[in-house]
Amino acid sequence: MLTLLLAAALAVPAHAPRVSLHDAFNGPQCYRYNQQIVGFGMRYPGSPGHAKTEALIKSVIARDGGILETDDFVAQTPRGPVPVHNIIGKFNVSKDPDQPIFILAGHYDTLFQPKGFVGANDGGSSTAILLSFADALHAAPPTHMQIWLVWTDLEEAVKSFTATDGLYGSKHLAHKLLTEGLVPRIKGFFLLDMIGDKDLDVDKESQSTPWLQDFIAAAARKLHYSQYFFKYSTAITDDQVSFLNVGIPSVDIVDATFGPMTSGDGMGAWHHTLQDTMDKVSEHSLNVVGRTTLLAVEMIDSQSG
Repeated sequence: MLTLLLAAALAVPAHAPRVSLHDAFNGPQCYRYNQQIVGFGMRYPGSPGHAKTEALIKSVIARDGGILETDDFVAQTPRGPVPVHNIIGKFNVSKDPDQPIFILAGHYDTLFQPKGFVGANDGGSSTAILLSFADALHAAPPTHMQIWLVWTDLEEAVKSFTATDGLYGSKHLAHKLLTEGLVPRIKGFFLLDMIGDKDLDVDKESQSTPWLQDFIAAAARKLHYSQYFFKYSTAITDDQVSFLNVGIPSVDIVDATFGPMTSGDGMGAWHHTLQDTMDKVSEHSLNVVGRTTLLAVEMIDSQSG
């Protein structure tokens, strides 16, 4: 037995190649996270499903060695006061007080809907992909940048998107980063939203920062995923706007064509409807977006040393 153990140990390379961050992304696990989250049911703030999602996020951050922080406040909404809980997992944190920061974000809430809206793509996919990013960061941390994973809360408007209804969590957090003087350290911000669509077609969102979009396009080319990115361009009011407004370079990575475009609210017939279910979500799409996003982060990180 000792001989066998010694032989096995000698068979392991002394300097095994370091896995890259994008190769550490686990598409099948991301899809399982998506299924688990949708299984919690409706996830609007204050609902049981929302609390279960918060608990899952916090448990994954802890398991993967991240530093957990929360940004908690009470939003004034058309429904009255609503407690809001942005969740932040910080990874690859060094002792350098000037260490650059990159933020990957997505919302984990769903619409206030009384009829069973589960948001498999809108809310579910963004929550799941960030959980898989946590797993990847545990396995293959970047060389230079501190990475923050941010699950924003109450992204959805309570009644309809206006200047005062919607993006509650991201507005609060962006203002907090500004007042704390952290904006100069933040190299960029990628928002993930509605990226599980089986018919993946990521918008070249027109308000987003072009040079950051260039990194995503380059990563997609390297991975032979260019057919899924930037074939059209529209403006989307999403959490990235909150961070752009305080001077943080930002990109909304969003598929703005969810279902047939012949009906609905301009983002596809399944957007904000009860048809946003797991049968519309693809493991392949999650894998394409996850690997491309993380490779773009690696490329940015290589220029941050």
